[in-house]
Amino acid sequence: MKLIKSMTGYGVGRVKTDDGECLIEIKSLNNKYCDINIKNNFQSLEIEQKIEKLIKDRVLRGKVNILVKVENYGLTEEKIILNEDVADSSYKNLKALKEKYKLKDEISIDSMLKFRDIFTIVKEEETAKIWPLIEKTLNLALDSLLEMREKEGRALVTDIRKRVKKIQKLIDKTEKYAKSSPLDYQEKFLSKIKKLTEGLNVDEGRIELEAAIFAEKTDITEEITRLKSHLIQFDELLNSEESVGRKMDFLTQEINREVNTIGSKTSDIEVTSLVVLVKSELEKIREQARNIE
Repeated sequence: MKLIKSMTGYGVGRVKTDDGECLIEIKSLNNKYCDINIKNNFQSLEIEQKIEKLIKDRVLRGKVNILVKVENYGLTEEKIILNEDVADSSYKNLKALKEKYKLKDEISIDSMLKFRDIFTIVKEEETAKIWPLIEKTLNLALDSLLEMREKEGRALVTDIRKRVKKIQKLIDKTEKYAKSSPLDYQEKFLSKIKKLTEGLNVDEGRIELEAAIFAEKTDITEEITRLKSHLIQFDELLNSEESVGRKMDFLTQEINREVNTIGSKTSDIEVTSLVVLVKSELEKIREQARNIE
């Protein structure tokens, strides 16, 4: 079973063989995408591409910094390449010089070697030899990294789950006030109007209609319903085996939007206080969710 992981972690791997030794350190931090930065003590684009692919197969999100050190290993192979064009030109010049000045010495290999660039020494990385060593070490480092990310992820899930339950309780309290608030407002509004218009000829039906319209505008039943739905989805994400960090971030935005709407609709001091508490818990959840893969 896959576990929700944090994007923060550290891992190290070390493998030693008769041919050499490899040490790999990996650090990962929060990031919207999988951003990999590789530092090593050898030059091989092919190996760097293989390292990046292996990391992306196991890490979905995060800024990953990796340090690769290979010691006491034949990292390069030297090859001597003959530059035939330079050799031909050198020989022709030596021959022309001999004929022009009637030189008796024969043209020898020693004479040819005095010319530069006849032979070129090329160093080639032996990727086929060192990749198995790096691959084994990298997998050990990734195992260590993912173990730490899973441990951190469990702690984050525990904390978020606790705060989601707290928000659910606050929403339940808000719902109780929401059911009585419009009716209370309507009664208070009518009572005040009757006192102000006592002895005057007014259309009571119109007053009641205006009170009912305003009471409807302050009704937060729909927002409460959507909030409950979002919280159920959030709880499902906490039990998911997929990468849920982005989904959590989206849901926290939606929950925050509904809470803000409730705060703007009501003037009830009890509901306003509950809204403040919900936003406080939601902000803590958002900070935690941003660290989830």
